[in-house]
Amino acid sequence: MDKEDFKRRRDAIRAKSEALWKDFDEHRNEEKRVISVLHNAPSILEKLDMTFEKRTSLSKTDVSILMLATALQLVRIYMLPKFQERYLDEDRLDHDDDIIKEMEKEEIEEYKKKHKNWASKKSEKGYRSWQEIAFTIKVPYDATRHSGQDFNERNMHGGQHRVKTLGHDPVLGWIFGVANIISDTITICPEYQLGEKSIRIPYIESYRVDMGSNFCWKERTTNWNVFTNAFESIGEDKHRLYAALFSQGLHLTSDKYTKLGLPVPFLSLLDSDKAYDIYKDGYDYLDYLYDTQILRRTMKSAAQSVMINMIIGAIHKFFYNPQKDFDKELYNVRTRKIILYSNMIATSSDVVQTACRAYMGDENAIKNFDLGGFLVTVYRLITDTKYILKIKEEFIFNEWDKIIESKNNIYNI
Repeated sequence: MDKEDFKRRRDAIRAKSEALWKDFDEHRNEEKRVISVLHNAPSILEKLDMTFEKRTSLSKTDVSILMLATALQLVRIYMLPKFQERYLDEDRLDHDDDIIKEMEKEEIEEYKKKHKNWASKKSEKGYRSWQEIAFTIKVPYDATRHSGQDFNERNMHGGQHRVKTLGHDPVLGWIFGVANIISDTITICPEYQLGEKSIRIPYIESYRVDMGSNFCWKERTTNWNVFTNAFESIGEDKHRLYAALFSQGLHLTSDKYTKLGLPVPFLSLLDSDKAYDIYKDGYDYLDYLYDTQILRRTMKSAAQSVMINMIIGAIHKFFYNPQKDFDKELYNVRTRKIILYSNMIATSSDVVQTACRAYMGDENAIKNFDLGGFLVTVYRLITDTKYILKIKEEFIFNEWDKIIESKNNIYNI
C-alpha cells in the first residue's frame, strides 16, 4: 500500500466517522426535543385548547346572525297558536240554523262576483257545469235515500250519515268529496256489524246520485269510475274542479260546528264500525282537534324551529372566507354554536315566561309552552356539543402530531 492509498482510506474513515457523530448528535438533539415536548405537554395542550376556542369564537358577523336567529325563534314561539278550549255542546248549531244558511248564501254570492267572467261550458256527457256545482248548496254525499232499484241497500243512520260518507271526512273529503261533487256520486264505508261487508278491512262502495228533485241514489258504480268521471268532467272545463273545491270547503265548514259535527279523520275508512260507535257517542272532529292539539302544536313548532335552524345555517355558510376563517370544519363549529345559542336563548326565555305565568295562576301557561322548540333545543344541545367536542379533539390531535414531527422548534402553531 503506497502513501496515496493510505491517505484516501484515512479520509474515507474520517468522513464516515464525522457523519456517524453528526447523525448521533441529530438523534440526541431530537431526543432532547421530544423529551422537552413531553415535559411541556400540559401547557402545550392548554395552548392548543385556547387556540381552538379562539379560532371558533364568534365574530361580529356571527353575533349579528346569532341575533337574527334568536329573534326568529322568539317570533316563532310567540306567534304560535294558543291552546284552544273545548268547543262546548251548547255553542253548537243545528244543521239548518239560519246562521249557517246566511253564511252559505254570503259565500256563494261572493264566489259569483269573483268569478263572474268565467265562461259557461255545456257538458257533452251530462256533467254539471261549474255554476251548478258552486251555486248548489247540496252535495251528492248528503243523499241518504235509495231509488228502490235492485242493489243492496245500506243503513245510512239518518242524520248521522256523515260518519259513513268519505265526503264528510275532514281530510279524505278533499279527495273523495271533491270527486263525488264533480261526478255526482256518493262513496260510503259499509259496516261489518250490519252485514254490509264480509271482512274487516278497509272497503268502500260508490253509487251514482240523482241531483234533481228526487235527490237519491240511482245505481251502483265502481270507485274507479268516480275518479275517471271526475277527471273527464274537469277535462271539459277545469273550472269545475275549482268550483268543487269551493263547494267542498263550504260544506265542511257549515257542518263542522253543528251539533253532529264531522267524524274523526280516516277512522271511517279504517274501521267503520268503531267510527260509528264513537260518532254516535258524540265524539267528533272538534273533540279530536282539542285532544290532539298539543301533539299537533308540538310537531308544528318543532318543524318551524328546524326550518329556522336550516335557514340560519345556510346564511352563515354564505359568509365563509377561506383566507380568514381557517379550516371549514372550524367554521362549521361556529355555525353550530350560532344555532345552538339561539335555540337555548329562545327556549330559556320561554321557560322563564311560562314559569312566571304559571306562578301567577295562568292555567294555560303549561299548555302554551313551546314543547316542540324545547325538544329541538335539547336535541341540538346533545348533538352539537358532541360534534364540537369531536372537531376539537381532531384539531388538538392534528396540531399535536405537527409539534411532535417538527424538528425545528418545540411549539409552533
